[in-house]
Amino acid sequence: MRRILLGAIFATGAAAAVWMAVLDRQNRLRWDHWDVVKPGVLYRSGQLTSGQLDEAVRRYGIRTVVNLQLPGGEMQAERTQARRLNVGFVNLPMPGDGFGREVQFRKILEVVDDPERRPVLVHCARGTCRTGSAVALYRFERDGWTIQDVAAETRRQTYREGWIPGYIFAMARNKPDSDLHHPITIDERNAPTATSPEEAADEH
Repeated sequence: MRRILLGAIFATGAAAAVWMAVLDRQNRLRWDHWDVVKPGVLYRSGQLTSGQLDEAVRRYGIRTVVNLQLPGGEMQAERTQARRLNVGFVNLPMPGDGFGREVQFRKILEVVDDPERRPVLVHCARGTCRTGSAVALYRFERDGWTIQDVAAETRRQTYREGWIPGYIFAMARNKPDSDLHHPITIDERNAPTATSPEEAADEH
């Protein structure tokens, strides 16, 4: 009996180790709420460190970062880093409960729909409420998901309140007029500039 018990404990530990290794390869242990929405198109996360963002750009080829946090030191630091990396940066500040304005979420769809700006990383502080709302609209309008599908994904991303799927579904069901779209706070492409032969000669 003791040998059977030890064997069961060993097997459970081995399975747990394998599962942790899988999560680690997906960066879901080290990177806060990192997940792949659609490979090569859209990724999501919480706030990454500077080193993690560098790695995400290198590993996944991120071309645009959409930051949903309020203006502050952390947002400005990421904006500067994006400029250094020649990565586009969009700031759409919204409340932490995820109940942003429809125009903001539709701006995210606009960015993701542009092949020249993909892959896109969208994130907030923890990657659950604001990011979950942004991804929910994408799921409804681009992937054709049901409200039950979206609710299941938000729960998997540890969102528990349950209001976001219905809030975003109302946006998808009632398409806005074209005049709803207004300019946003920050949208920088940060593409590398071409250097003329004369400028190149001056540098030397």
